Amino acid sequence: MRIVILMLLIAVLLSLAACTKQPSLSCDSPYQAIALLQGSAEQSPLLGQQVITSGVVITEVYADSPLPGMMLQSLTADDNPLTSEALFIQLRDAGQYQQGEVVLLQGTVAEINGLTSLIDIGHVSRCGNTVTYSPTVITLPLSEELSFEALEGMWLSFSQDLVVNDSYGLGRYGELMLADKRLIVPTEIKLPGKEANQYAEQQLRHIVVLDDGRWQENPEPQPYPPAGLTANNSVRLGDTVRGVSGVLFQDERGYRLQPTSTPQFINTNPRPAAPLAKQPQELRVAVFNVLNFFTGHGQAEPFPTRRGARTPADLARQQAKLVSALTAMDADIIGLLEIENNGYDSGSALATLVAALNEVVTSPYAIVETTVTPGTDAIKVALIYRLAAVKQAGVAATQTAEPFARLNRAPVAQTFQHLTSGKKLTVAVNHFKSKGSCPREDNPLLQHQGDQNDGQSCWNAARVEASNALTSWLASNPTKDASPYKLIMGDLNAYRMEDPVRALEQAGWHYLEDPQNPGFSYAFRGRSGSLDHALASPELAKHMRTLEHWSINADEPILLDYSSRYKSAAAQHRLYAPTPYRSSDHDPVIMTFDF
Repeated sequence: MRIVILMLLIAVLLSLAACTKQPSLSCDSPYQAIALLQGSAEQSPLLGQQVITSGVVITEVYADSPLPGMMLQSLTADDNPLTSEALFIQLRDAGQYQQGEVVLLQGTVAEINGLTSLIDIGHVSRCGNTVTYSPTVITLPLSEELSFEALEGMWLSFSQDLVVNDSYGLGRYGELMLADKRLIVPTEIKLPGKEANQYAEQQLRHIVVLDDGRWQENPEPQPYPPAGLTANNSVRLGDTVRGVSGVLFQDERGYRLQPTSTPQFINTNPRPAAPLAKQPQELRVAVFNVLNFFTGHGQAEPFPTRRGARTPADLARQQAKLVSALTAMDADIIGLLEIENNGYDSGSALATLVAALNEVVTSPYAIVETTVTPGTDAIKVALIYRLAAVKQAGVAATQTAEPFARLNRAPVAQTFQHLTSGKKLTVAVNHFKSKGSCPREDNPLLQHQGDQNDGQSCWNAARVEASNALTSWLASNPTKDASPYKLIMGDLNAYRMEDPVRALEQAGWHYLEDPQNPGFSYAFRGRSGSLDHALASPELAKHMRTLEHWSINADEPILLDYSSRYKSAAAQHRLYAPTPYRSSDHDPVIMTFDF
């Protein structure tokens, strides 16, 4: 994990060698308690002052960084729970001091990226043999009376098992976000606005970040799990971590625990082997965001592709993982999202992926081709189907008029006839505007598209417009083969309780889910929820038998994806396998119908 060094601190650091020698201190010299230096506010009340303090050495931190040091903690705590009992001592030779050793030292109080510290150390007195010192035992969530600021720098031990909630920083910073439970995106279960915002605020008391104690970025090997991260030995969201202990460091990215011992990792969320089995008479439908599958076909310089693989080798790795996932889904109709929008010919991304899939399956797939290009975006949605299970009825349709002309991707719809039952159903695959790339605040025409601070992020209005327009479009029978069985599916970029999903429900669509196992399709910043949904007409909803979010991607570290970027040759080999796991960042939604 790496911290930012402010220019002022760089200057201080460079001046250390030139500091004049301070008068000697004896171990019985008067000193100020660490709690007084910390104070009860965000900053020390003695900021910039030269002080003398004393405490016990807990551990050395960031020995390999430009700002090495050690954590010092009070031998005797005060009676104020709002003041921390520990302090960061910026000291180049911190490694010579032993854990449990009592020292008295002189220095200047500073705030380093929010961490109350002592810098410009003028003298250190070693005051006797090491003492036995125990960590402060705490439990998550923190009580209302307690804050991480009051625990800053202290040696902590967590009394309960913790749960992995985010592994995004594992590759670059060697860190994992932990909590006392699986954290859910607020608007997945709460209405947007006050209710969701209050829930989001409460979640902050449930979280601690476990660092690796190293300054180095992109550490190899990765620190977690302790046995070594490989393509076949993952650390998944939902896994348990036991025996977490360390000092609570603070930097510009927040609080994080520098471990003083190696915790135990328990695989409590094992990888699912395969989707639920289906019966011969059932129709299986799936939707899958394939994370920018680009071949670069039609470009003067195909690689790096505009959004996907940077090299032909990475494309081959991506394709192998996607084919493995699609094969295992065993679906009769599949909606694909984030496919490069470069046509339908043999070199296109869609045709390339389907050709690779057909090389390994026993029952081949065909592509639904629209006569009009589905929008002008770099990516598109698509439908493929198993020739032995269904056949096309009517015409393939797409809608490129607003609100699908610019922000939302153009939907694609096709009516299929199920060969076993003879029933027809119309499937529409969709990809609504993302929550990111917010509009400029000074644009009055787009102020309603900005973040309204209700938990739904930016472009929510555009997604609601897409929901309403989609309902109207499907009511117009765009495939020219009317059927009461209709299915909307795709990445709506909205969580379960957000306006776009509820707009579809209010229009009469039935939300498809397994109430006993709601599942998730996506994880972002330590919270899990579903951006990918399926909604059916009332007539079709009655025939649904199963629905699952096949959890092959969102729970897995991004390190296990196809990309070779920021990975050594050894890591590229160790972290990759042509399996479904981390074939994308979204989990596929798979459902079966029995007519």
